Amino acid sequence: MIQLASKDQCTSCGACAYVCPKKCITMSENELGIIYPVMDDTDCISCKQCQKVCPILTPLEPHEPKTAFAAWSCDEEERRTSASGGVAAEVYKEALREGYHIAGAKQNEDFTVTLQVSDQKEAIEGFKNSKYVFSSAYTLYPEIKNLLKQGEKVLVIGLSCQIAALRRIFREHENLLLMEVVCHGTTPHSYLMQHIHALEHKTGEKAVRMSFRDPEAYTYTYTFTLYNAENQRFYAQRTKDGDTYQFGYHRTVTYRENCYHCHFARDKRIADVTLSDYKGLGKMAPCSHDNTKVSSVLVNTPRGEAFVKLLIDANRIVAEERPVREPIEGDLQLRQPSIKKSTRFDFEKLIVKNKGDFEKTMDAVMMLHEKREKRMKIFNLPRKAVRKLKRIILGK
Repeated sequence: MIQLASKDQCTSCGACAYVCPKKCITMSENELGIIYPVMDDTDCISCKQCQKVCPILTPLEPHEPKTAFAAWSCDEEERRTSASGGVAAEVYKEALREGYHIAGAKQNEDFTVTLQVSDQKEAIEGFKNSKYVFSSAYTLYPEIKNLLKQGEKVLVIGLSCQIAALRRIFREHENLLLMEVVCHGTTPHSYLMQHIHALEHKTGEKAVRMSFRDPEAYTYTYTFTLYNAENQRFYAQRTKDGDTYQFGYHRTVTYRENCYHCHFARDKRIADVTLSDYKGLGKMAPCSHDNTKVSSVLVNTPRGEAFVKLLIDANRIVAEERPVREPIEGDLQLRQPSIKKSTRFDFEKLIVKNKGDFEKTMDAVMMLHEKREKRMKIFNLPRKAVRKLKRIILGK
């Protein structure tokens, strides 16, 4: 009997479904709106290709980062409108100039996010910026196969689990360059849609465009926005303003279960190059600038090193070499997966009790969180009073 990766480990990368010669595996939403591979073994020939290609069941050998850079785009407008330092956008531009097809995560009209491939510069705009929701690479695999078969070069920027799937499917193909973005976790698309529908009902508006980190509100404020058909923004909230989706994502409450056990959240990396916000900048060596709109670039393989050199030599990015351990020590996600907290355990119980109702569940989770916060403040009052009294007595 063929066994796929367990639900607490499976990333739903879809590699198993893609390689199955009998198409026994389909990617389907369960009763809570979470996608998993479902197997019908009626026609299964026990070739075990699904197990061999699974990056969870058959782990890859990761790479030790060789070099680290603090970097940003030389184009100030590109940097302003990008989630971090705009390095990914410059990667895409240089890749096109070097004859690559480019692939990245694009949000569709129905707000699903899929990895798509293009040879056009116009596609970069859709690939830019953060997408804090589950994204699929299911249609990407056959496209890449055809391109590689034709001798074409392909550059992909995706999540670590997606990059691991591509590594497993296409191995170390000489025409495939893989870059990963550091990820905290992915929230099921069904939760996002429930949130958008609730806001549409509340405001009487119809959303045709959205952003998780709207450049018009500065990407570093992490403002969730919705726009109508007239391109008017009718909703804009941050985590601290009480937006349920933002709260769930940024406080590690609403991810897929596998994200809390992520095999790829570690200091050794799967991709040729690792991109992320630069956290911990200046902690291990002096630095003349802060980390606002600055990307961390970890170079992990010779192939990645050669491409980053092209970027620097072409004056597409400003790149300052930093101690390799600095971004790793500064970013918990480069060392371990997101940690489950009390709010996550609340969510796990309530989402089942509420039969997948995201808004109802998150309202309850946020209420419980607020009560805990109030209790902690009361609990800490005596300690604060003692510390203040000591400062008064000691004259400090």
